[in-house]
Amino acid sequence: MIALIVALLMVIYSPLGLQAVVAGKIKDIVVQPSSLTLYASRARTFCYSNVIQVSNQGNAGLSYMLNFSLEGAPEYFEARAGNKSALILGKGVAVAKQLELGPGESMGLTICVLPPSPPQLVMRIWDPRYPAATEQAIKITVAETDWWDNGFPRRISLTPVTSREGVVLFEILGSGDVYANGLRVGRIPPLQDMRSDSIAVVYVKENMSFLLPFQVEAWERDSDGVVRPKGLRNETIREYDRLVFAAHVSNDSRIDIYTGGKMRESFNPGLSYSDNIFEAKGFRVQLEESGFTAPGTYVNLSGRIAYTYQQHKTYYSDPGKWRLVAVGPVRALAAFNTSGLSEYTSEAFLAFWGLGLNSVSVEVWPSVTYRGIILEWDLPLIRGNASIRFICGTTCNTLPARLEAWGVRLCENYWTPGARYGHFTLLFNWTALGEVKMFRVRISSFPGV
Repeated sequence: MIALIVALLMVIYSPLGLQAVVAGKIKDIVVQPSSLTLYASRARTFCYSNVIQVSNQGNAGLSYMLNFSLEGAPEYFEARAGNKSALILGKGVAVAKQLELGPGESMGLTICVLPPSPPQLVMRIWDPRYPAATEQAIKITVAETDWWDNGFPRRISLTPVTSREGVVLFEILGSGDVYANGLRVGRIPPLQDMRSDSIAVVYVKENMSFLLPFQVEAWERDSDGVVRPKGLRNETIREYDRLVFAAHVSNDSRIDIYTGGKMRESFNPGLSYSDNIFEAKGFRVQLEESGFTAPGTYVNLSGRIAYTYQQHKTYYSDPGKWRLVAVGPVRALAAFNTSGLSEYTSEAFLAFWGLGLNSVSVEVWPSVTYRGIILEWDLPLIRGNASIRFICGTTCNTLPARLEAWGVRLCENYWTPGARYGHFTLLFNWTALGEVKMFRVRISSFPGV
């Protein structure tokens, strides 16, 4: 009886905040957020630093000794509170330590998780002396994925609209322009000013995620207007650089480009190069003086030109030279230049796609120093059985270029002042490719909350 009277007197003469806490009328412990999503890899434990903030509002002027519990049984779950204590919760593990939080103090909780896990967990926090004023519940959704690295704070999701399902060759410029099989199909936020090792490309289908091999290539626009490959980019991405990868697309697939993190994985080379020969899974492309050969196909990148001042029509064709630019996990690059002795030049950049894709794309920059009528200008000359796509680029802005059965005719009976005539692209393929019409783009930030 005396103890009850003492307790009542303490409540009556205590500060109003303490009275409210004892009576359970206010929450003196506040948790933010009250729910969050943790993306968890099946291959690696990931931790989210200070993802939950626990605060003592100080209304009662009390220090609380907080207990923790977890509803649900993931393979591994851990909560660490700042540098003061480690709160270990999870499968078959009871509360490890209490967390003391004084009036006005806040503490960040770091959460670590490894699947398998129930999709919904509940973590409870309370002081058993003042449960009504301190108990909080945080709902945690665990989203399992085959690949996830929470070190990447941002994701750009590309959902394709396809006209034909299949493998598609992607090039995304630092400017954000997206090209599929050489055709521009959309635009995403620019990648320039990011580091090349701060990007990851992930293929998603039926809620399964797979890291795709990719490479970042350095392409620079020189003083003559030609955008030339310089090698692989191992530093900050610039406007004309290219993020390169291949993916099998359908209307129920998605490509996620993660940015701002640090790539931990590396990729094995998808091809080999030796003695002017590219090879990938038995598919070979050989570089030659005037062009290249591939299975059943020969491409003469030197082309030919005929001027008007000869008594009889005479074709000129200058030899060229190759230079290896880069060999990466997805494709290799080589540069081709003719000598220019015949008052025209052919500059081309060949990309040999490895990974068993059996594809070669060639970007051609034609130019001529001759001023006058050109009877015929054919570049390149093609013989063989490859499937060919002609993408006119900027060349057709000034030349009436068109693809013929034997190659590309740039012009005939055409007056030229002597100039460089933009670029066009030829895509040679020995297997069927998919077709993308457009993309829907969505931007996300992580970790999810």
